[in-house]
Amino acid sequence: MALIPRALMALVPCGALSLSIHHAAAQHDPPAGYYDSAAGTGLALKGNLHLIASKDYWNPASTTHLVRSYGDARQALALTDPDPTDPSKIVLIYTGNAVPNTWDSGVTWNREHTWPVSRQGGGESGPDYSDLHMLRPSDPGVNSSRGNDPFGTLGGFWDPLAAALLPGVNHRGEMARAMFYMDTRYDGADANTTDLSLVNGFPVGSQMGDLASMLQWHYTDPPDAEERRRNEIVFSNSLNPSYYQGNRNPFVDRPEFVWAIWGPTPNSSTLHVGPAPNPDGSSSLMVSLRALVGAPLPQQTVTLSKSGATPTSYDLSIAGGFTVDGRLQGRLFPYDPQQAALTLTALSTASPGLSVGFLTVNNTDLTSAGPGQGSADANDTVSVAVDVLTHAAASFSPAQTVTTATISAGAQPTDPPFDINIPIYNRGGGPDQAALDVDAVVGLSGPFTPINPLPTDISATPGTLTVQFDPTGLAPGLYALNTQVLVSDEDLPGAVNSMLALRFEVTIDSPCPGDANADREVDFDDITAILGHWLADYTPGTGPGDADLSGTVDFDDITAALGRWLELCP
Repeated sequence: MALIPRALMALVPCGALSLSIHHAAAQHDPPAGYYDSAAGTGLALKGNLHLIASKDYWNPASTTHLVRSYGDARQALALTDPDPTDPSKIVLIYTGNAVPNTWDSGVTWNREHTWPVSRQGGGESGPDYSDLHMLRPSDPGVNSSRGNDPFGTLGGFWDPLAAALLPGVNHRGEMARAMFYMDTRYDGADANTTDLSLVNGFPVGSQMGDLASMLQWHYTDPPDAEERRRNEIVFSNSLNPSYYQGNRNPFVDRPEFVWAIWGPTPNSSTLHVGPAPNPDGSSSLMVSLRALVGAPLPQQTVTLSKSGATPTSYDLSIAGGFTVDGRLQGRLFPYDPQQAALTLTALSTASPGLSVGFLTVNNTDLTSAGPGQGSADANDTVSVAVDVLTHAAASFSPAQTVTTATISAGAQPTDPPFDINIPIYNRGGGPDQAALDVDAVVGLSGPFTPINPLPTDISATPGTLTVQFDPTGLAPGLYALNTQVLVSDEDLPGAVNSMLALRFEVTIDSPCPGDANADREVDFDDITAILGHWLADYTPGTGPGDADLSGTVDFDDITAALGRWLELCP
């Protein structure tokens, strides 16, 4: 389209252009600085997260989170796991069913230890027994069926997905992150607890598994808004003053911590936009969100690709007048090469103008298998031009808006077909105006035919509409035709159609015997034309020098000229 070069040129950094790139604070994010001490990878990172998760944030002097009793869970779970469409109901783990939240001694629902009590090792008196990050409401029958099976997909394991009763219910990722939390939070230092640990394969003692399955689940079922809300409710002393714990599940807030602790290899992922990344993993792309003033918000989808066998996490940062679908932080890519669609949407089309912004993609994994991979994967940048345009203004004149015109011409029946060129202007033609397209000419018929292609992308330079007229064999007289030129804004959201009225008037003159040069006067110039085309052959009446309209230039043409010497044809 006509203005795309303008938008793309604007994306080239120049002068003192400065834009701040930032993360928008998302609902249910942790307080600023909450994870500032979560440094390192592996056991070092796990130890730092243990210290963070072991404290009540609202009581800086605390040495443990605020422990709630198992009995408290009868009321607390109604707050942490409500039905979002009916607060009188509670949503059950695994099945996804919603049932009345009133406690009836475990008849309708009971309390499921997602890390089974028999695999905790500390009995029923430690803080792990009633930890709300792990404890969930459950259907009693499903709870009983699961028993103390570890999570996984093989025989002897429990797959949360197998118990789902409603379409779209998938608690695999939630269970994986709850297990990561338990392994991190409980190392046996609290009274009446043991060191909980995740292992590959079938666990024994105070172990849980299967770790490999839970790594897969974490990346294929990322935290959704409801899981983040639940994490916030367990944490918040204002949203949940009666049953808050004051600690958070780090792996819901910061999914990248998972691979940094339990990933079996350094991260080999590289993210990129466009065809391919640079050696350092960076990449760039330019897109334009264009629309007319007042139009629906324009959108464009950008494909984000991941290479490398390992999964990864990434954050998005936005600067400029657009948004991107989904959350900005804590997005996940599963194992192996993958692609994700990022839908960019302009914030407003209320007023015309061009603004330039940026979408930055940051691979947030904390480990690296080499240059351009994982934590060494440089950021990817999408330059985004939001271009809101005024409507095109079609006219037959550049000086004023003229939407009606008459085109006059003359011809003889001996003339060949000829073109009639009509300039079409887009009045205004400024950088914030849409280009103009000629879509059709309605009403052309008979000797009038359009010459394609019709002009499009008309901006500062006028377009030319060409109509051919064929006078061959037409009787003398006036050939008039009224037509409509259908025009529109360029193909953008909010484009409108309009019309120009165009009338053609072509006069066909009668034949003029003796006139060998078609000036409708018989004189010496005709003798010169005859001699200059002596013995030429034409279709009768179509060539210069053919004064007698016979098709051959010879002595008969001289006779015809002399016979009408100095006559004028009407």
